[in-house]
Amino acid sequence: MDETNFHKTADAYLESLFDLLEEQDEAAELDITFEGNVLAIFISETGKQFLLSKHSPSQQLWLASPISGGLHFSLNKQENEWELKDGRTLLVILEEEINFLTHGGFELLPEK
Repeated sequence: MDETNFHKTADAYLESLFDLLEEQDEAAELDITFEGNVLAIFISETGKQFLLSKHSPSQQLWLASPISGGLHFSLNKQENEWELKDGRTLLVILEEEINFLTHGGFELLPEK
């Protein structure tokens, strides 16, 4: 994928994730910002924060997590999923970890 398409794809993904989290945060447990190509998810009650950003040279999305540390996700074009080399997807990990640190109820995975 060329750099322009990477940015377009990654930006659309981050924006949709931002919108989804905002939509589901009925209890106002999260402070979510998307500025300067970084999606920041701050959990008010625990003071923990997730950072999700684009890494252009590797064409990956990088997640800094208070639980799992630094993870690098590549786009699986066939599945249209950002995933680790072991096949775990960004949405699965983020959903599990956000729900672990909050009162739960966040559903980031699309219904199949």
